[in-house]
Amino acid sequence: MKKIKAFFQKIGDFLKKIWIIISEFIRCKLAVWIGKGLKFIGKYTGISWLAAKYRKNVSNKHKKAIAGYLFIGLWIIGFVLFAARPVVQSIRMATSDYAETRVVVGEEGDSSVKFFIGGFGISQFKQIFKDNPDDVEAIVSTLVDIAVVVPLVLIFSLLLALLLHRKLKGIKIFRMIFFIPVILLSGNLLGYFNSYDLLTVSTLQSSELQGMLAFYLPEEVVDVIINVFGKIILILWFSGVQTLVFLAGLQKDNNAIYEAASIDGANKWEMFWKITFPTLMPLININIIYTTVIYANTGNELTRIISERIAPATYGRDYASALSWMLFGIEIVVIFVYVLIFKLANRKYK
Repeated sequence: MKKIKAFFQKIGDFLKKIWIIISEFIRCKLAVWIGKGLKFIGKYTGISWLAAKYRKNVSNKHKKAIAGYLFIGLWIIGFVLFAARPVVQSIRMATSDYAETRVVVGEEGDSSVKFFIGGFGISQFKQIFKDNPDDVEAIVSTLVDIAVVVPLVLIFSLLLALLLHRKLKGIKIFRMIFFIPVILLSGNLLGYFNSYDLLTVSTLQSSELQGMLAFYLPEEVVDVIINVFGKIILILWFSGVQTLVFLAGLQKDNNAIYEAASIDGANKWEMFWKITFPTLMPLININIIYTTVIYANTGNELTRIISERIAPATYGRDYASALSWMLFGIEIVVIFVYVLIFKLANRKYK
């Protein structure tokens, strides 16, 4: 019995070897055939001639620009196919006098539901600022909230990236630990934590601390500080991707520059502002945009009001669309202001 099993096992191994040889042969042949086919197509369609001319006449700057457009090309195609129409329709509803669903009865008595948009103007925005002071208050509070949280996330993620960039034992484990919240943030876990007040630190919002700060600072400043303390865990949760981006930028720095600076007598503080900070400016701009968009759409007072205003007949989609574009305007303002501030700071330390 053992001899029979060994015999069939040898046959199986022999067939496996034959199959590997045949599959590798087919792969090599397919690769050669595909290569010849692509060369044939490129030669007789003029693509090869254009590529050769492109390599000779186009500068490296334009080549990099074309490569960048190719990277975002799929996103642009997806936006045009799937997102452009809803965006245009949202603009139309926000600038309309009314946008409502009606039941239309046909000539034969059959009924159908259709969506109508009528008028053109800024009546929805007038309704926000004239008739709904609570919504205006929500807009202002959302603006202040985003404007406070975004720089804190950037500063904290940059500090984390500087710490994780150090050569220490087990540093990869620490990097993984700091990135875990980003994975958990993609699901409904954040909403679950928020519903049970697990994203706040009650001791940092105590009346004793608030009274101590009120003794030295104005009431408006105290409210901002207490609000920040209450969102300290949320700031930690939102710092994962930004830390990873900063860490990637720090790992590309040339150590020879820092060695030359230290030989010239520069200390760590001067090297950070003169070398590290200017090299991280493009990544800072990316993180400003990313943090603003993600935080503004994760869940705040204004997004809650937008979701509540869609269904009631007194408001509807037109009013909710106007509020949505107000939120978009807040994001644009915050991004523009902080990008401008960091650019001015970069000029100072160049």
